[in-house]
Amino acid sequence: MQSTEELRDKIFLLLGKHLIRFQTVEMRLKSLLKLNRTIIFENKNSPLVIEPPVRNQTLGGLSTKALNSLFLLDSVEEDQLIKEEANTLRIDMKVSFNLSENKHLELNSQLQEFVADRNLLTHHFQEKFNLSKLAECQQAIDFLLELEKKHKPFLDRFEQYFLTAQKGIDTQISFMQSNLFKTHFIFPSDEIYKEIQILINNNTKNNGWISLTTIASSISKKFPDANKKIKIEYGFKNLHDLVLNSGIFLLKIEPTTKGEKILIHLNHGEKTFEVIEN
Repeated sequence: MQSTEELRDKIFLLLGKHLIRFQTVEMRLKSLLKLNRTIIFENKNSPLVIEPPVRNQTLGGLSTKALNSLFLLDSVEEDQLIKEEANTLRIDMKVSFNLSENKHLELNSQLQEFVADRNLLTHHFQEKFNLSKLAECQQAIDFLLELEKKHKPFLDRFEQYFLTAQKGIDTQISFMQSNLFKTHFIFPSDEIYKEIQILINNNTKNNGWISLTTIASSISKKFPDANKKIKIEYGFKNLHDLVLNSGIFLLKIEPTTKGEKILIHLNHGEKTFEVIEN
């Protein structure tokens, strides 16, 4: 039979494992909540980052905030508009999980129990068990082992949520580092894009749709180094490649007597590719 001292050592080991789990969930909730942020770039100033204030919040407060802004019921949520000044670039980052009503209730219950158990172990454990008595030491061990089994489904599920969010953020960061991102957010302020915009806006025929060949010819005359600049700064082979593959222009294929030609227009929303039938 183990002594009281040996049982206490086992209790302290189990308590330490529980403490690490509580802290892990708390840290990950903070990380997930802080992913919902707005980044505003203005001129050459350092970017302004607006994110939820979670640094000093406890596990209970974080759980409540997560259920209200991170783990959401299946419903349409209206985005809160943040006023921005002119000549700024704003990036809104949003991470959330849409849950069914049953899943949301289940997660709510699991989080509440997790927080309650954390408070019990942190503040009332030695009130519940007298660790100077052999029998109560064994009861404490049994209690901690049962608590571990109880929390496992929640911890496994929460781990999957965290990994899914991390994968999504990695994808988002990869996009922000890509040539496609630079083209979408920087190229519209480029003199080449502005010239294309003028050509399209001044084209009164065909509802503004204009031939890509016409655009390319005009741009090459006004900006002889346009293709070189596009390749270096935006990663596309040339102007044709950028127009066809960046998604910032609407495209149409129009049949002609000599074959077909590509028409383009400014894209203020969705990416589309339409074939016009005779």
